[in-house]
Amino acid sequence: MSDQLIIVQANGDKVQADLSLQTYQDAAAEGRTLRQHLEHVHPTNAERDGSAYEQLLEQMGIFVRSDRDAGLRASTVGEILNPEKGAAGTITRDGVPASRLLFPAIVLDVIEDKLQVNRSENPNALNQMLAVDESINGDRWERPVLNFARPEAARSAPVSQLALPNVMMTITASDKSMRIPNWGIGLEISEQAMRSTTIDLVGLAVGRQSEVEANERANGYILSLLQGDTDLGMLALSAIAGKVKTALALDPAATSGLTQEAWLKWLSADTNKRTITHVVTDLNGALAIERRAGKPTVQTDNPTSERMDTLFSVINPKWPTNVRIFLTDDPNWPAKTIMGFDKRYAIHRINSLTAQYSAIEAFALKRSTAMRVDRGEILYRLFDEAFDVLTYA
Repeated sequence: MSDQLIIVQANGDKVQADLSLQTYQDAAAEGRTLRQHLEHVHPTNAERDGSAYEQLLEQMGIFVRSDRDAGLRASTVGEILNPEKGAAGTITRDGVPASRLLFPAIVLDVIEDKLQVNRSENPNALNQMLAVDESINGDRWERPVLNFARPEAARSAPVSQLALPNVMMTITASDKSMRIPNWGIGLEISEQAMRSTTIDLVGLAVGRQSEVEANERANGYILSLLQGDTDLGMLALSAIAGKVKTALALDPAATSGLTQEAWLKWLSADTNKRTITHVVTDLNGALAIERRAGKPTVQTDNPTSERMDTLFSVINPKWPTNVRIFLTDDPNWPAKTIMGFDKRYAIHRINSLTAQYSAIEAFALKRSTAMRVDRGEILYRLFDEAFDVLTYA
């Protein structure tokens, strides 16, 4: 069997794939997974030949999932980590089989596939609410400080030759460098289990654990957007002037819950700076919105009746036509509290890829039977002005 891994590219050329620990480093530097990196470096005709990642799996004889109709079973962990000589034993460096080098990427890919099944989970809902989601190659990060004090007063003005325009925004780095925290899930495989445990079962087990933890972490992130995070220098919204409004202050009739007037006035406030597209609240809060007093209905109206009347439509509405609700089941979420924000400017997430590479390097070179699936990230409010809070009696 050839000691080279060959990839058929989209133009039909056959090129040698350089799979090593450096490949993981290159992927991390680009902010990509190993699979994404391979498919970026080696564009293929996926329908004809399969992706670069799929071609490597095929050459190594690795099946990540069973196919009963085709008579195929998923490869066992032992077949991937310690392939028999001549079966999948492509050597890349220090006598490490290529399949062993690819194993961490296979596990991460299978986990990701398992986590994508249920799109209603909190982590997936959180992903849909991000304004900016980026990855960095490192675990140290300096938060940018965006100063918009000048735009409040500055306006566009005529500019003479070689003159500088009015400064609308300044961007500086925070004085405090932050370390992105890492979370790790351990996986240890006994010699006996390697022979019988298939890779899809490993992905299912680790993916389930990752899903539970990600769900808890999503709730924690959402709560920190409301209550702040001292480590990130993020104040609670209640500590920022004008960020918390009460339904009673917006409508004197809102003495025992939400009203239509209070709801619309809250959505319409500060629309020159933001439009609330999403709200976060618990189930009771969502029911309060649904059952608000004075909510328009058509149950008692007959639009076909002949009468002297005229209808109107607002051509510059100050409220969105559809507000999306994230239901939090966090027991720490304060009762009768609704947090709203403009998705376009609200949430920034930073992912660190360094920890993932370090775990993979130790696994591959030390010929370990244990590995870590690491993830490092932080999430914070990008613009405080994108947020607003409504409380009700």
